[in-house]
Amino acid sequence: MAGRLNAGLVGARLTERDRALLAQLGEHEPLATGQLCLLFFTGISRCRRRLAQLEAHELLLRVFPARSCRGGGSEALWFLAPEGRRLLELPGRRPPGLSLPDLEHRRAVASYMLSLVKHSITRDREGLYVWLGEQSAARALAGACRPDGYGRYLHPQGEISFYLELDRGTETAHRLKEKLAAYSRALARASGAEYGNVILLVPGPRRLSTLNDADLVGPPWLWASTDGQTYRLLGTEGDTRPLSSLPARPREPARRVADCLGRRWRIGP
Repeated sequence: MAGRLNAGLVGARLTERDRALLAQLGEHEPLATGQLCLLFFTGISRCRRRLAQLEAHELLLRVFPARSCRGGGSEALWFLAPEGRRLLELPGRRPPGLSLPDLEHRRAVASYMLSLVKHSITRDREGLYVWLGEQSAARALAGACRPDGYGRYLHPQGEISFYLELDRGTETAHRLKEKLAAYSRALARASGAEYGNVILLVPGPRRLSTLNDADLVGPPWLWASTDGQTYRLLGTEGDTRPLSSLPARPREPARRVADCLGRRWRIGP
């Protein structure tokens, strides 16, 4: 009872931006200090102060990754504390004790999605409007696939929606092709399949070449990238494009760039 009362009192003092920050962590934890600054602040000092205040209210947990073999510090990673999860009415989960491969995978996914946010900040008519985590993305596909995330990117010519699959080279190419085929089956049944995209991030050109199977020709469209900058359409000889040239739905007027990630909540230093 005391814990619930404390959470209620703290919740009453939270700003709308605080709640958005906690919700973002609930979907994508852990996120690093700099990543939260990109999403919610323009000044790192103010970002650190506010995170420390939320930590003092027992809503956040701060974890420092192990130092590299070359020495030097690492940026703090932030998780929801139990009080933060209760405040958001999220189910309980393990404390920040993820296995190293799992943690690295989640951080790589966040790094890619936030690179899109950073890319868009200086562009007046672009932005990442939606970023869903793995559980929300899987629910959207009724469990037929388990993506690492889902995104909707706005740009002047339309809206690019995509499911994200991060390949770290630990699975066989055969197993990965089976995953991609499952995406094709799941998205082909959905309306607007001609606008459906799956982005596969692969560790290198050799891996990409082993996946270029004619059986994977869309729609929906399966794109592989080694650098997160250019995307090759699987099943073709050389259809390579930037993100902005992927198949896109017409823009919905209600979706404003001002509401995209990294824009709405940014405030001065």
